[in-house]
Amino acid sequence: MSSICIMAQGSGRNYAQKLLSVIIPAYNTAKFLNKCVESVVNQTYKNIEIIIVNNGSTDNTPQICDELKAKYNNRKFKIINLNPNQGINWARRDGVKAASGEYIAFIDSDDYLEPTAYEQTIKVLEEHDCDMAQFGIKLVDRDGNLIEKWERQDLIFNNTSEAYKYLFTDRYPAWNVWDKVYKRELFKNLEWPKISALEDYCMSAQLFAKAQKFITINKNFYNWLQRDDSTMHKPVTEGKLEDSLIGSALVVDLTQQKFPALMPEVLIRRADCIYGFCIYILNVPSAKQEKLNSLAKTFMSDYKLMRSELKAQQRELYIKDINEIQKLRFPRKRQIIIWLIANCPNLYKNYLKLRLKIHDVTGI
Repeated sequence: MSSICIMAQGSGRNYAQKLLSVIIPAYNTAKFLNKCVESVVNQTYKNIEIIIVNNGSTDNTPQICDELKAKYNNRKFKIINLNPNQGINWARRDGVKAASGEYIAFIDSDDYLEPTAYEQTIKVLEEHDCDMAQFGIKLVDRDGNLIEKWERQDLIFNNTSEAYKYLFTDRYPAWNVWDKVYKRELFKNLEWPKISALEDYCMSAQLFAKAQKFITINKNFYNWLQRDDSTMHKPVTEGKLEDSLIGSALVVDLTQQKFPALMPEVLIRRADCIYGFCIYILNVPSAKQEKLNSLAKTFMSDYKLMRSELKAQQRELYIKDINEIQKLRFPRKRQIIIWLIANCPNLYKNYLKLRLKIHDVTGI
């Protein structure tokens, strides 16, 4: 990793622009979709294909999609209709399948971009011959007022291992898929699990594991709308808890295969993700919460243990030898769990899933 000086200014480039496919999954965002699409149409980078994936919307999102396509009939514009809702991961998958561009980008249908976002990002990506580029984020309210900035530094990562480590260790979450531009070839043979939690996490881990060269730029181009009725603020369910376990296990498997030295960071991140869900559940009043509370406490017990034990190890590499674990003088059950986490994450995943089935969670 190295710092760089980026001069990403200006517009009106006078050479052939490669086609960028911008994929917009939309679910019941009729109130926001016009502003989102217009922010893409008004980009100074003009060779853009817009793909809206209407993901089983029950409001007038489908009508607005048709109106937008008619309004911008002189542009490359595709509408994909999924019915019923297939989840955002599969909406993105179908968008990528339909894309014709050499570059891929995503934007959520209630968010919007600064006008020079894609021109400046692609300029930097091409000048440094990178596989993907990331820009900064502004968290905004419905009136466009700034709440917070997630700024990136001007950095370049010259190998896959450096980029993958950044994914788990940067100050701000780096796994959002919509604050980047990607070369299309990164999506070849990508896995698209049908999960309702940690979708960005799973996709980003796979993309970072493929990127030979990655760049971040100190420009806050993406406006991330903060609203209480968004999908991410919906109540957590048993299904989301299970999906978060499955999703995080996929990332653990990938890391163990390709970047074993980063296992401690990934396992702690996995613990944080699930623990966060659990804390959220335990603080959401609901008539059905008693059952979910029991489920959450199971996760909390196991993942708090995982976090504390990994911190206690203070090692760059995960422990393989059960005899080394025994030297730490932890209780036998803890020794076994540490060993499972370090060496058999899938077995540990199945152990937790088995514990889920013990609880009576029907009807949730």
